Amino acid sequence: MKKFTLPIVLCGLLTFSVSGQQINNDVPVLTSGVSTTSIITNTQNRVVCDGVLANYTNSIPDGAGGVTSQDFEAANDAYDSFAADDFVAPAGGVSYICEVAITGIITGGGLLADPNSAIVLRVFDDTGAGTPGTQLFTETFPGTTDANNDGSFILEPTVLFPLTGSTHYWLSVQVSMDFGLGGQWFWDTAGDANDDIFAWQNPGGGFGMGCAVWSPHTVCGLAGTADLLMDISFNSVLGTNSNSLEAAVNIFPNPAQSQFTLRSDVSLKKLTIFDVRGRVVNNVDLSEMSHEKTIDISSLVPGIYLVQIASDKGTVVKHLSKR
Repeated sequence: MKKFTLPIVLCGLLTFSVSGQQINNDVPVLTSGVSTTSIITNTQNRVVCDGVLANYTNSIPDGAGGVTSQDFEAANDAYDSFAADDFVAPAGGVSYICEVAITGIITGGGLLADPNSAIVLRVFDDTGAGTPGTQLFTETFPGTTDANNDGSFILEPTVLFPLTGSTHYWLSVQVSMDFGLGGQWFWDTAGDANDDIFAWQNPGGGFGMGCAVWSPHTVCGLAGTADLLMDISFNSVLGTNSNSLEAAVNIFPNPAQSQFTLRSDVSLKKLTIFDVRGRVVNNVDLSEMSHEKTIDISSLVPGIYLVQIASDKGTVVKHLSKR
């Protein structure tokens, strides 16, 4: 009996559970091999925020399992990897991401087993070649965001990063977690076939699949038909430009240094200045403005800003460069 018991105990040390199924890992693996049953990107669970702008959703599981996208501890740095999928911002004005629902798979103890675990959200522009380009935005969330510890979670960015309507972007989610404590996280794959197929990279080459830089996942030999399970909900931050207001309102000089002049042929209500990360940096009441008004921007750091000007007939957004 002793000879029979010992191998079972040793095997148990290397066994992790995935949605009720068993996977034996002693080093990080490329894919989970099984799909999750905790799907939060379907129609019933879809996040909507203010419900005005349409979501961008990949919601059809393809049964191929999940792909790794994780920042491991130093001993496993060679296995650090990133997954990303593309999306198109809603047409008509500037919007921002208010919520992202991600469906994933956990092996081992999960994010709650590692007190230093985290979830990193990144947004990239598009290279035009089926891969992410320059990183535009990032925000890190605590591992406790995955309150159910099942690998599926909803991220709510605290910074309103502006997205240009009808523009192609990429969204990446990576879990930072100690493999020895929490095991491994996988982003579950989808068969929706929306826009480009998902991309992946493993800069340290630990998986031996190449793809040291962003590449379409098929180049890397990964499972999955097309996409990653995600549901992105948007809110309008600046509104859609009114054509009549666009012609009636001007700001100058542009670029400006310490101030600029707002000139309008129509009555206005309010001016709001946003930085490139979507944060409000100035509000000005225009209800008593006649034809022109000088706007002080001396406190702003040099850079690019979005100036939203509102009237009873709509809003208009102007780009302003501060020297």
